[in-house]
Amino acid sequence: MQFPPELGTIEGAKNLRDWFGYWPSFHDAEVILLHLNRSDASTLAVHTWEMTKEVDEKGFYVLAKHVVVEFVMKEVVGLSLNGFNHQNVVFGLAIERIDSGYRLTLEDCYGVAGTIDASDISIRLIPGKPREAS
Repeated sequence: MQFPPELGTIEGAKNLRDWFGYWPSFHDAEVILLHLNRSDASTLAVHTWEMTKEVDEKGFYVLAKHVVVEFVMKEVVGLSLNGFNHQNVVFGLAIERIDSGYRLTLEDCYGVAGTIDASDISIRLIPGKPREAS
């Protein structure tokens, strides 16, 4: 997927693109943390990876470039979420520019889905698998 030009001003967005060599779709990624804070930054952490064309001895696709992507959102101004449970797999994740800042959309697959609107957003990368997924 090509790097969306409107995301060029988001701190950390180019680092995410460089990690994969392209902008990820977050297909089958898992939301591992959602922390909402009414007076400080809120955080959404998503574990994602690159699915290769290689197949392992069990017949599963080999996953590479594991990373936890933290979306740090300042001043959440709108929220519409549903389905949060013990596992939260998204079909995809998108960020778009809106009048009040940015909208982060979690596409429905299994578990949490919906939108978060924030006045500003930045991205941090934590290479590797999350501890509980090891």
